[in-house]
Parts: sequence; structure tokens; C-alpha cells
Amino acid sequence: MIKIITDSAADIPAKELAEGQIEIMSIPITVDGVTYREGKDFTSEEYYQMLAKARSIPVHAQVTMLEYSEAFRKAIEEGYNNIICVTITAKGSGMYDAACLAKKVILEEQPVLAEEVTIDVIDSKGYTYVYGQAVVAAAKAVKEGKSRQEVLEILRQHLEGYQAVVGLTNLSYAKHSGRITTVAAFVGEVMGFRPILRLTNGELKTEAKVRGDSKLIESLAQIFIKEAANDGRPYYIICADCMDNAQELKKQISKGSHIKCGGIYRIGGAVTTNAGPTVFGVIIPKNIPAQQD
Repeated sequence: MIKIITDSAADIPAKELAEGQIEIMSIPITVDGVTYREGKDFTSEEYYQMLAKARSIPVHAQVTMLEYSEAFRKAIEEGYNNIICVTITAKGSGMYDAACLAKKVILEEQPVLAEEVTIDVIDSKGYTYVYGQAVVAAAKAVKEGKSRQEVLEILRQHLEGYQAVVGLTNLSYAKHSGRITTVAAFVGEVMGFRPILRLTNGELKTEAKVRGDSKLIESLAQIFIKEAANDGRPYYIICADCMDNAQELKKQISKGSHIKCGGIYRIGGAVTTNAGPTVFGVIIPKNIPAQQD
């Protein structure tokens, strides 16, 4: 039996969680001195309201090694002999290292498990539904009775076969989190520039700057139309508290491409805390790299 575990920053909607029987490790977020658990104590939409009313920018912690250990032990006790744990990018959080350490501790405590149980800890190198969609695909494969190796290959294809580009219209949160330098943010605010960020190898890097929201949406659509692989796979729109921009981006993409949209997905609290409530973008299907021998 295969158990799929990921963290709440994957931003997988409740319906898809239930259908795939995916276990979520909730990330703690502290707002004005009160700590909440993402996905348990609030929805993404509720968090946007909390963020708007917060006296200071919230901070988030991470899922700990002890919490991962507890989740792995529970899965083993329930009879799962294959555990696949997918984490937010290791370059943006320590949760991948925490999960790896939890695996090491459990297998050292009970050496016999090393022969009976496999625990695969995967660094998604992604944020939000960029890796959420991969986890959903893996869970679907489990439900269809695929083997561990088949599930891992499907997971790899979805993680490596998609890339995200996002835009920001409010730079204060990214400046506070360090995602954009203070100087760059200051210049952007004064000049009305909007950054376009690309998720590459686990890191968000500024690719371009455009002036104004309408130009930002247009530029994101043009990037998609130029780069998307038209092979039957869908693309996904992601957004925080800026649904109008997300819908306009989808509209502009549809003018230049016939690729199907798999839906508009909300960006949750952990990512929104760093990027801000105006972050939105598109998850682009790319050519899937061949498996390395």
C-alpha cells in the first residue's frame, strides 16, 4: 500500500485531497501573535481577510522533523509499506531536510523496517499548485493501483513537466520576505514597475519588469503562448486575492492558445505571506525531460 503525504503549501483544494486520500502536513502561520495551522484553521479566502486586517506581516514556520516522524510512524502502523512524501522546494524551506531526517531516525530506530518499508522524500522544487498538481496526479495513480515505481515516475513527469511564471502588483510583502531586494522593490514602487518571476530549479527569479497591471497580464499571456507544449496536458492559473487578474490572464491566454485550462487555483497562506495577496500567474506545461539512467 502506498501513502501520499505533502504539506499545505501545495494548495490542493479539499475536493482533490478527499478524492486522492492525500495527507496534508499543515504549516503554522502566526498572525498578530496567534498561531494557526494552514488548511485546518482557515481557508485561503479567510486568510486573505486575516492578512488585510493584520497589524504586521504574518510569519510562518515549518513542519518539524518530529511531526514528519509521527506521520510516517502512523502510516506504517496503518499498514502502508510505501510512503511518498513531497515537500515544498528545499530552497525556500527546511521541510525537505526535516522530512529526510525523520526518515533517517525512523529507519535507524527500527532497522527491520528498512527491509519492509520504503520512504521516498521528494523535493518538489516548487511552490503552491506547481507541485500540488503533481501530488494529485500521483495520488490518482495510487488509486488506479499503480506500483511505487510507476507512481514515482508519474510524479517526476508532473514536477519536471510544468513551470510557473507569476507577477506581483504589490511589492511590499516580497520585499519583507526577501524575495525581492529592497532597492528593486523601491524602484518598482516609484516607477510603477511590476516584476515577472519564473520558478526555476526551486527558486523564484526575476525575469522581467513591466509597467502597469495590464502590461503584466499581457506579458504573462505572451510567455505562455510562446512556451507552452501543446500535447494535451492542461495549464493552470494560480492566484491569491486577485481573481480579476487571474480571470483576465486566462481570457488573454485563450485568445492565443487552444490549450485547455485545468482551473484557477487559490494560492494559500504560506506562499501568500511571502509573495503578497496580489500574486498571480500561470503553470505552463513544458516538454517532459527523459528519465535519466
